[in-house]
Amino acid sequence: MKKILCVDDDPTVQKLVSETLLRAGYDVSVAKDGIDAMRSIKKEKPDLLVLDIMMPELNGYDVCHSIKFNPSLKDLPIILLTSRDQELDPRLGLLMGIEYLHKSAPPKDLLDKVEKILSRG
Repeated sequence: MKKILCVDDDPTVQKLVSETLLRAGYDVSVAKDGIDAMRSIKKEKPDLLVLDIMMPELNGYDVCHSIKFNPSLKDLPIILLTSRDQELDPRLGLLMGIEYLHKSAPPKDLLDKVEKILSRG
């Protein structure tokens, strides 16, 4: 069973995303912020990270930077969840193994993206 770490400081979003993934048969753990996420990643080594961007202290971009520039973590695929219009070029994200999804997207879009990413590797 593939392990997914869901990171969001909003408990409602965290619950919605994690329940959607659990119902689809994934092993899901949650982290409440970027610092908690980095601890969990090093301890559990998930197969995929579903990551909020706007979080206190260590935001989603900081977490991505820490992961992508760490040789032992750089291949960890990431889906950035955002409630804002994307200001980064999605092509750059694809080159780095980072995908984007708006928080208002239907759960099916998240599941499709997760399945596509996890079927690659």
